[in-house]
Amino acid sequence: MRIEHIDLTFLNLPMVRPEGWVWGQRSSYTVGLVELHTDAGISGIGEVNVCMGPDSAVIRAITEQMSRSFVGDSPLAPQRMIARVMGTGWYPFHRTAALVLGGLEMACWDVMGKYLKQPISAFFGGALRDSFPSMYYIQLQDLDLMVEQARDAVQRGFGTIYFKVGIDEERDVELVSRVREAIGFGPKIRVDANEAWSPGTAVRVLRRMAPCVLEYIEQPVSMFDIDGLAHVRTASGVAVGANQSSWGSQAILEIIRKNAADVLMTDPHQEGGLLPTKRVLGLCEMAGLPFVNHAYNATTITLTAHTQVMSTSSACVLAIQGHPDFLADDYVTEPLDYTGGRLAVQDRPGLGLEIDPDRVGRYAAQFEEEGMANVYPTSREVPVAFLPAF
Repeated sequence: MRIEHIDLTFLNLPMVRPEGWVWGQRSSYTVGLVELHTDAGISGIGEVNVCMGPDSAVIRAITEQMSRSFVGDSPLAPQRMIARVMGTGWYPFHRTAALVLGGLEMACWDVMGKYLKQPISAFFGGALRDSFPSMYYIQLQDLDLMVEQARDAVQRGFGTIYFKVGIDEERDVELVSRVREAIGFGPKIRVDANEAWSPGTAVRVLRRMAPCVLEYIEQPVSMFDIDGLAHVRTASGVAVGANQSSWGSQAILEIIRKNAADVLMTDPHQEGGLLPTKRVLGLCEMAGLPFVNHAYNATTITLTAHTQVMSTSSACVLAIQGHPDFLADDYVTEPLDYTGGRLAVQDRPGLGLEIDPDRVGRYAAQFEEEGMANVYPTSREVPVAFLPAF
């Protein structure tokens, strides 16, 4: 079986409401659907990440370049093709390469599963569980509405509430306090500052939040400041989750060496595939650290791939990131459901998903009309910040 050609289609998927954070907001997801076709008549699907610096034109150019290392080879050997790509000079640019490799490799595993009639989890040791608890993501809006949504989510079975901070100190502290009061001390609260703070500010704010018992603070300081991350962990009294800092296995090793995080977070688009993610899960198991996936552009395809590899690891003991209700629609025939606060791990061959051609056509046309949905402001809209907000 050989790969004959690879197609990439950009889609703009509608959101229920705009998603906001410290750096900006967006009202749709832009995703890149990968369709990998073989001479055996089996096609695999995956997604490339389209969300930040490299725009859709750059992502397409990278995909076309990397596809030359895949076409003609066997989809049963994704590691060989990744090594070939990195060996052509992409290895110094791993973070950018991973955005595309993650989707190409994902499609290979989907083909492999369909060909061998096994779920993807079978190729990573077999699933240890059939479902995961999921966090509930409260989007930025009026504080009263956010508190009410947290209360409602707990009543519907979600045991972990997540929301963004780093907006304004007094607002952030009030929000954490009010959510804790509304839901009690049984459910967990995790918050994400998205690099907004300096280490000193992070320590000050988190000490104010600490009595509310946070599960952890995600990425409080710059992704490049691992020493600062370690300082916040030891000085704030709040557990720290490393996300943007955990981009690539070398960075993860440095975080472990410096005891800079209590939770490690990454995903196949940051690592460059499911197999590299499995290696990170092994590091977490050896270091005794829990792993939480980073679910950006959390479509059914992406979240299904996450749960397939995560189900094979004992490091995934906390609620996973997953918020399928952000989307007003998806482009597969059976979208994910997390009613009751849990996401099922499917056991059908490959990803176990089929795309809906009508939806693909509709949302491809939406992309052509609107262009890429970017969560970062352009330099024409607002001066771009490179330093913590306060």
